[in-house]
Amino acid sequence: MGIFDEFKSRNFSLYAQWLGVISIVLLIALGVISVGSNPIFAILGWVIAFILFFVEIPLCVKFCPTSPKFDGFIARFENSYFRGAMYLV
Repeated sequence: MGIFDEFKSRNFSLYAQWLGVISIVLLIALGVISVGSNPIFAILGWVIAFILFFVEIPLCVKFCPTSPKFDGFIARFENSYFRGAMYLV
């Protein structure tokens, strides 16, 4: 299946998941780089990366012990449109 077939089918979930994983890596790396100059945004980036880690990699939720309250919070992001809107924000 080529890229044009992907555009026709409007199925971008795999690409969105990989972009989410790339954003996790970038948030952690850029947070480490900027922790000295801007610690508030570095810590905020790490928190967002932690949440994205459990949202974009659902296998981690099964292996890592989490509380029911945290599982309920992560379940809010199951909707692809909501996740897309959060990425745009």
